[in-house]
Order: sequence, then C-alpha cells, then structure tokens
Amino acid sequence: EIDNLNAFKTRVEKALEATAEPLHIAQQCLANREKRTGIDLVHDDVQKQLIKEVETIEGVQALLRRTLEQATEQIRLNKKAKFQLDKDLKDKFTAIDIDKYCAELKNISAGLRFKEGAAKVEANSVCPEDWQDYSDANINKAERERQSSVDLRSLIDGILQQTSNDMRKQCSEVNFAFQKRINETKDAKSKMEDHLNKVVGQIKEIEENISRLQKAIGDKEQPMKLAQTRLDTRTERPNVELCRDPVQYRLIEEVGEIESSVLQLQERLAQTEDSLKGLIRNELALEEDIAIKSNTLFIDDVECM
Repeated sequence: EIDNLNAFKTRVEKALEATAEPLHIAQQCLANREKRTGIDLVHDDVQKQLIKEVETIEGVQALLRRTLEQATEQIRLNKKAKFQLDKDLKDKFTAIDIDKYCAELKNISAGLRFKEGAAKVEANSVCPEDWQDYSDANINKAERERQSSVDLRSLIDGILQQTSNDMRKQCSEVNFAFQKRINETKDAKSKMEDHLNKVVGQIKEIEENISRLQKAIGDKEQPMKLAQTRLDTRTERPNVELCRDPVQYRLIEEVGEIESSVLQLQERLAQTEDSLKGLIRNELALEEDIAIKSNTLFIDDVECM
C-alpha cells in the first residue's frame, strides 16, 4: 500500500507540474490582450473566460498541493504503522527463539547455572491479555491506515480526473470565446474596410467636383474682365455721349449676373470643401479603427490562439 500510494503521489506531483504551462499561457494571453488599443481594450467575454481559466488552474493547483500534503502525511502514517508491525514482529521472533531455546534445555544441557532471584515476575512484564491487545492494536492500527490509504488513493483518482476535466472544459470555453471574438472582429474590420472604400470613392468624386467648381469659377474671370473693361472704357465717352444707354445697363446687369454666379459657385465650393473635410475625418477615423481591429486580430488570432 505504501508503494501504491507513492505511485499515486507521483501522479499528483506530475499533475501539479503539468498545470504550470497552461497557467503561463492563460496569464500570457491576458498580458498580450492588455496591448489592445482604443475601443477594443474592453473587458469582453474572452477576458472573463481567461480570468476564469487562471482562477480554475490556480484552484486546481491549490487542491493538488493539499492532496499532495495529504498523501505525504498518509505515507508517513503508513510507514509508522509498518514500523510498529515490524518491531512487534521482530520482538515475537526473538521471543520464539528464546522460548524454543528454553524448551530444548535438559538437565544435562550445557550452560546451566544458578541465578539468584530468578524466580520472580518482572515488574515491567505484561499479562497475556495485554500482550494480545498490544498485537491486535498494532494490526488494527495498520489496517485502519491501510484502509485510509486505499480511500485516499480513490479520492486522488477522482481529484485527478475532475481537475483534468475542469481545466479541459475551461480551455474549451476560452477557445470558443476567442474564436467568436475573432470572427466578430474580422466581420467588423471587413465592414469598416468596405465603408472605407466607399468613403475613398466619395472623396475622389468630391475632389473632382471641387476641381470642376474651381474651373467654373476660373472660367468666369474672363467674362467679368470683359464686362468691367467695357464699362470702364465707356466712361471715357465725351460730353453728352456719356449716356446711360441700354448698353450701359446691360453691361452693369451682366457684371451683376457674373458676380451672383461666382458667389453661388463659391458657396457650393465652400460646402463641397466642408463635405470633403468631413469625409477625410471619417476616412482617418476608419483607418484608425481598422488599425485597432488589425492589432486586436494579431493579438487574439496570432499571439494568443
């Protein structure tokens, strides 16, 4: 039973040693996920399951250490019981040898001698009942320890199976949470990339529209110069020829029309440029979010999984 329990103790030691690597991995995953940035640095289900995994493994380690202490103590008690049995057995063999020697002595045997005061009962001797009780107590004590040891081995077997199941179950929970989160992140990143492509397309269209508006405004310069030059030149008409004729009014009206058209174009240009700025801000925000998602994917999918 001592040998059997020692074998189980070795199993517990190996099981305890085998928990070190999974604990290191879970703690490393938690450390890696601290490198997530921005909106992704969130206490999500993966984080909860990883923390639970660390707690599970640490709980398993504590249980295995207590079990190891129990096994060590039980082995000590087994050895103590064995020592008492060995000692009692050795004493009985010695007593048998003495009694056999005495039984074989004859009147003519060599070595006979007078021993004054030999005819007495030794003060430290015990009665047959006590002698029997002592041996029975040793046997019963040894049997109780042996049975306790058997029970402990059964308990250890159950603990090893249960702790293994608990760790495997939690590992599966973590893997499931990781895979779900990775899929969610990939999906979000894909949608952002699609939206970014649309924004980039809109930016291109608006930039082209701005170019057209700027060209349209530029195209008004020559007609404006022409109209203003005509008006300025006609101020040089002499005397009564400086007349407010229909030409004069039409030129003034033309300058007003061109100015109004330019003003409208400039307003549209300003609005379009504001829209462009908004789209550029949106583009930068999307690129930042995509970078955050890429970083998260690298951490969760590459470093952790």
